[in-house]
Amino acid sequence: MSNNDISATTLPIVDAHHHLWNLSDPNHHYTFLRPDTPNDFIAGDRRPLKSTYSIQDYIKDTGPYNVVKSVHVEAAYDIHADPWGDIEWLYEQAKTNKNQLPNVLVAHANLADDQVRERLATLTNRFDKVRGIRHLINWLDSKESKYTLCDRPDYLTDDKWKQGFGLLNQYGLSFDLAIYHHQMNDAAQLARENLDTTIILDHCGMPYDNMVSINQWKAGMAALAQQPNVSCKLSGLVMFQHNWTVESLRPFLEYTLNVFGVDRCLFASNFPVDKLHATFGQLVEVNLQVAKEVGLSKQEIERIFHDNACRIYRL
Repeated sequence: MSNNDISATTLPIVDAHHHLWNLSDPNHHYTFLRPDTPNDFIAGDRRPLKSTYSIQDYIKDTGPYNVVKSVHVEAAYDIHADPWGDIEWLYEQAKTNKNQLPNVLVAHANLADDQVRERLATLTNRFDKVRGIRHLINWLDSKESKYTLCDRPDYLTDDKWKQGFGLLNQYGLSFDLAIYHHQMNDAAQLARENLDTTIILDHCGMPYDNMVSINQWKAGMAALAQQPNVSCKLSGLVMFQHNWTVESLRPFLEYTLNVFGVDRCLFASNFPVDKLHATFGQLVEVNLQVAKEVGLSKQEIERIFHDNACRIYRL
């Protein structure tokens, strides 16, 4: 069967990266969505995101597309104020729809934290949906930069943080890696030192300045792709290309597919953040179009949209 027989609406999809948040309490703990948080952020204007986004909102946004399972990725919830509140709410959300979305959770933990072992133990003992950890470590130039998403630049080379990273495999947890191209060589070294830990690179390595640094981005992506335990999400590009076209996204999608291969690429929507600049359908269609253009078979396309996420996140 040729890849032309695949329709975007019948293709079974596991969305490997989306967010939900409950802002119904004015004292909510989603730090980046508080009323006083600056509106300008990496994806543009934050204001449309500053209201509750429930699983029912997500199901409405995914509309006619065949989303059979999904992976929820932590949304900068303040775990010091309330360690488990977001996860408990997500469990309630999953009870409200027939596919029990979200089916798998990637929770937050700071791997340099003194209590990281206790947090990982509780997450895995109490919450059977938790399959991975994300700690945003994107750093660009300074703490003040809107592209900087953490409090210090050196996590990837810090011994204490790396010790915490070494615990993930003991608890059967993967790691969602959020970085920029100038951090990729250090991340590749981390992957080499932890070959038993599954690492999933978020959002095509977040090429924030698009074509300006594409050669450095390509070199970093190649270094990461050489590590057999690293996969990559085809997502997030519209955060940096607000007036995107298929032509403007194609070089990044093609190169990622080429360098990581069809068994280590996963489709993801990054909703509702990517909703600022694209519909869910547009994201499915552009990924499908590029996959067909590079000559992938029906089975290979199904791996990217469904099978790989099932395997990597143990759905």
